Formats: sequence, C-alpha cells, structure tokens
Amino acid sequence: MLAQDIDETFVFVDENYEVIENGATIVRNLVETTDDGQEIINSGISVLDNGAASNVYLKMKYSIVQIDNGSFQICFPMTCNTQTQVGSYITAPGQVMNGLQNIQSEWFPAEDGACIVILTIETFTRGSGFPATYTHLGDGPSITLKFVKGGAPEPLRGDVNGDGEVNISDVNAVIDAILASYGYESVDVNKDGEVNIADINAVIDIILNPSHLI
Repeated sequence: MLAQDIDETFVFVDENYEVIENGATIVRNLVETTDDGQEIINSGISVLDNGAASNVYLKMKYSIVQIDNGSFQICFPMTCNTQTQVGSYITAPGQVMNGLQNIQSEWFPAEDGACIVILTIETFTRGSGFPATYTHLGDGPSITLKFVKGGAPEPLRGDVNGDGEVNISDVNAVIDAILASYGYESVDVNKDGEVNIADINAVIDIILNPSHLI
C-alpha cells in the first residue's frame, strides 16, 4: 500500500521524487564529510504536499529505535533537534513551502555502527489566537530510516535499545514502542510480525534464561 493511500495530503519522497511506500525501510550507508571534517550520513528524504489547505501544519514525530554512537539530527521547519539516545520525540510545527520540502535528517557517526529512526508525519490546523494553538488532524505515512556505517553487527535478539545488553531497559523500550505505536525488527523480539506484550515476555525470558539468545 502506497503512502498516498494512507494520507493523500502529504507523502515522503526520495531523491528522485518517487513516493516512498508507507511503512518502508530506507537504508543509507553513504558516508560524507562536512566542511569541518565531521562524518555524516544523510537520509535524502523530502515531504511532498499534494494540495493541503493553507492552514495545515506538520510536525515530524521521530522514534529513535537504535543509535550505536554519535548523534541524530532532524531540522523541521527551521529548527534543528539533536538526539543521542533512544526515545520518542517530535519537532516544532511548520508548513511545506512551494509543495516540496527537504526534511534535513542525518546521522553523525562517531564510529562504525547503526542508527535506526522511525519518522512519522503528523498534521495539525493552527488557531487564530496568540499564542498559537494547534489541533491534531491525524497521522500521515511513516517510514524507517536505517543509517549504517562500516561493519555494523547484527542486533542482539532482545537488545531493543541497541546498547549491547539485554536487561530491564529493553523491557521499558518495548513498552515505549507499544505506547508510541511503532514497530521495528529489533522491537518485534518474538518475530511474529506484531509489537505487543508477547515481546515484553520474550525479553524477560531472555533476561532470565540467557541461553535463549543462542
């Protein structure tokens, strides 16, 4: 199912302006160097406006599922947010100007590893009062950005937060994923295609029985 089947107003597009399917995973592994010598991997993702009303605003909800090192940055609309830890976040509200806007999102890796981010469009209307108030309209499409540098190791089963260990923090990470309604292969611990309480139990089972990692 294409993103426009979920929400015909806004869709994610790639560098060639091709619509990205809702729920798709985009892998980025091209490492570039900034003018100040810092390594960076760009997402290359933009948002296309298919004809929204003039008072429709967007926020970008992003859930960092794994970040081995370095920092993830997203800029929308003019404000940049930088995160270094697993968690769920949201940008300031903004509008897509001239029908297409690049969502500046990139990973600054300190060393080899991976960074996995789930990006979701949220739509709002803006009230006429001051200070401005925003009313939530609904969620648009969602995609997964997977940044990889070098020989990133396969994730350890049950290591939902990507810290190299399986412990109570991973139980909490699964709970956060359920509450935030996002899923990724590292969160779907029991590999049944869903993220629910069964995955919490699977992590607990691994903690109590480490041999189940094998």
